[in-house]
Amino acid sequence: MINHKHSEIRTHLVIVNGPDSPVANDNEEFISLVLSTGSSIAGITYINVRSYNRNTLIGKGKIDDLIKKISDEEFDLLVFSHDLIASQERNLEKILKCPVIDRTRLILDIFAKRAQSSAGKLQVELAQLNHLSTRLVRGWTHLERQKGGIGLRGPGEKQLETDRRLLGIRIKTIKARLKKIEVQRAVNRKSRMRSAKTVALVGYTNAGKSTLFNALTSADTFTADQMFATLDPLFRPLKLSNKQEIIMSDTVGFIRDLPETLVQAFLSTLEEICSADLILHVLDMSDRNFYENKHAVEKVLKQINAENIPVVNVCNKIDLIQNKSEVFSIKNAAAVSAQNRSGLDELIDKVSSMLEPEMTLRRIKLELGQSRIRSEIYESSNVIEEIVNDHNQIEILCEMDDVSFDRLKKNEKIEAIQSKIANH
Repeated sequence: MINHKHSEIRTHLVIVNGPDSPVANDNEEFISLVLSTGSSIAGITYINVRSYNRNTLIGKGKIDDLIKKISDEEFDLLVFSHDLIASQERNLEKILKCPVIDRTRLILDIFAKRAQSSAGKLQVELAQLNHLSTRLVRGWTHLERQKGGIGLRGPGEKQLETDRRLLGIRIKTIKARLKKIEVQRAVNRKSRMRSAKTVALVGYTNAGKSTLFNALTSADTFTADQMFATLDPLFRPLKLSNKQEIIMSDTVGFIRDLPETLVQAFLSTLEEICSADLILHVLDMSDRNFYENKHAVEKVLKQINAENIPVVNVCNKIDLIQNKSEVFSIKNAAAVSAQNRSGLDELIDKVSSMLEPEMTLRRIKLELGQSRIRSEIYESSNVIEEIVNDHNQIEILCEMDDVSFDRLKKNEKIEAIQSKIANH
């Protein structure tokens, strides 16, 4: 059944629709993920199940039907759309007598191909090793040596053949190296924050983030009609309409049910989003499921504690749709076509107004021990006066916008005893 003469990996897809299967376009997305690896699709089997089998995901009858379906087909790899635990993967390989991988392994392979920087490669390797640690030792490593096939593009033959003890040492080493990179990134991040405000581009994979990034900053970031074209964060300066210069960052694209191993591995990269003053959430308006994609991105933003950062919803690819009424139903939206560069001036004006909101004169009362919140007030506002009142409390008169004030209130118990629009 497995033929090694061809250089291209031929896959047979097993799309499992079960009780927890999400939106309908996930099947199309899964197929796009497979094609993003550069492999070909030899066949597709759709399997509907009412409940999942603990040992093999799908029941014996479904497995028998699958064996009949693939018996006369030449392929190298079975790819399941549903995630498999280690025992299910091993049992399916034993019964079907061919290599089996799942959706998570597929995404890990795409990330392995796309990573360019040393940090990105380390992050991907860490995610791979964590995922593979429960799956060693496999019987299909010969495919990696011959082809470097999808799902078998591990962090290296040495790691796949070593035992779990050496695997743990490697994981520990990578985490230590990533910790050093994270410290350096934190220093760079603070430097950027001192020099200029930052705006982070986020969005579902293939929504057009990098194209918009290039259009706004005149950068030459790699763009392609494929999933996860950009992995490593990129930074470029951008001058706004009021001559203010900001720093814009392009980050990894999101996807529904992004594997937890990847979220954890790329946490230091995703922290660039958490430190941004503003998020531009790029939406592909030509995708009929853009609402589901929007919610998927918002779920990840909440997961990394970035849900309280102000957001502009950038409705991209507006030139590809006829009915533009949906744009008006989206809160705080800007309609653009990054490809045609239309609507960019309006977007820049909106970013300018969001980064320079109306200032309010506030008198904030703090206890003497609230030194951290006092420091934050000085960083986020224009302090006019500070006194210690008769009750041994600090009163700070300052000009501060509503967003900054709301952020302070969520972190600390503070009291504003005076509040009015500042006169300039």
